[in-house]
Amino acid sequence: MLKVCLTGATGFIGKNLLNILAEKSDIEVIALSRKVSPLMDGAKKGNVTWRRCNGFSLIDVEKATEDVDVLIYLIHSMLPSTALSQGNFTDFDLYLADNFARAASKNKVKKIIYLSGIIPPDKNLSNHLLSRLEVESALSQFNNDLTVLRAGLIVGPNGSSFTILEKLVKRLPALICPAWTLTKSQPIDLKDVLSSLNYCIENHESLNDLYDIGGPDILTYMDMLKKTAEVLNKKRLIVNVPFFSPGLSKLWVSRITSTPSNLVYPLVESLKHEMVVNKDQQLIVENHKYTNFMESLKRGVCLEPESWGRIIINYNANINFRWMENVTSIQRIEKVDFVSAEEISALYFNWLPKLLKPLVTVIQEKDLVFFKLFNKYNLLVLQKSEKRTSTTRIVYYILGGLLARETTLNGRLEFRWIESSQSVLIGLLDYRPALPWFIYKYTQAILHSIVMRRFNAHVKKIKK
Repeated sequence: MLKVCLTGATGFIGKNLLNILAEKSDIEVIALSRKVSPLMDGAKKGNVTWRRCNGFSLIDVEKATEDVDVLIYLIHSMLPSTALSQGNFTDFDLYLADNFARAASKNKVKKIIYLSGIIPPDKNLSNHLLSRLEVESALSQFNNDLTVLRAGLIVGPNGSSFTILEKLVKRLPALICPAWTLTKSQPIDLKDVLSSLNYCIENHESLNDLYDIGGPDILTYMDMLKKTAEVLNKKRLIVNVPFFSPGLSKLWVSRITSTPSNLVYPLVESLKHEMVVNKDQQLIVENHKYTNFMESLKRGVCLEPESWGRIIINYNANINFRWMENVTSIQRIEKVDFVSAEEISALYFNWLPKLLKPLVTVIQEKDLVFFKLFNKYNLLVLQKSEKRTSTTRIVYYILGGLLARETTLNGRLEFRWIESSQSVLIGLLDYRPALPWFIYKYTQAILHSIVMRRFNAHVKKIKK
């Protein structure tokens, strides 16, 4: 029996793909999500077993992918996963992909299937698309067998990009459209994406490349706005203006649609690129009828009326972050010559007290590291994990100190070399500060960010 591990099983694509896989008697499914209640961890229904998995924890990922044949990778990190996330979403995505790549290699996963984005033949790609490419490279590290499906706008109920398009039409009686609305795109229906993913699972032994997938229609974003208004039976004044205005577009799209800027900004920056399928690498599922855009709209839009009062609702207001009061902070040092994780960590611990003197000293005793205030009080106590240490990764677990909450579990400082991107990631993960949250956010958190930027500059300077 084929064992399939589905990441992001509670997300837009994941939950719909899970419905298909749950009907297959010849497949065993491990459904992963960080949102799964601890009480539901290991719960089984039919051929589906739910697992609570923190993708930022390599231990969790290794356990979740044990004895897995096919890994479906549907993870992105544009939205925060903890109460405080410091760093760029591209670094989070790279870290997560590297975790799953390492676990897949260790557990001898036969195939990774990744749903990526269409990559146009442009030189100056947006950060969002560059991140997609970077994740593709990271997942194929360690000789992992990878199949990539690249899709543009996915049309379906509750899809993030499609929902933004729908809300713009519903909430704005007049649409002043900048130049990016004339960019061509090849949207694809949710069912066509699911069919493509299912096809890749069924043919995982023979499909070993990257493929573009798209619907039958090539449209501009303005065309999509007009057709969406038609399906919603909304009379909208749509006027084009001859400037791109990415900054202004990001602001008004986020505000009008009540969508977090973390999600909107990377997507808007990508709208300058034509997201059209490359015919030479297009995957067409045999005996499958693809859905045109108008049919997709009729199935995907919500016909419930919108009210202006809903616009000011904070997207995160109903999200309870209490179960994830941890800090996730990841910083990247780019394009450095290869050094071991041990060397990077030693450089950091030797450099830090010089920056923070005379207040903070750093004392190393065998596998222990003490951050001391006035050389007397332990601010943090770290212990190197020999079990989790390699030439490309070193982990220091947080044992205690005045700045660490006693309930901190698996809190750690990690140094990691990423071969595919030739860069170093330094992460403070699953850390729970002892300071009251408001004070921590505007003092210690800011100081940590400044320290990491200074260390980044220090490493680059000595590597020249």
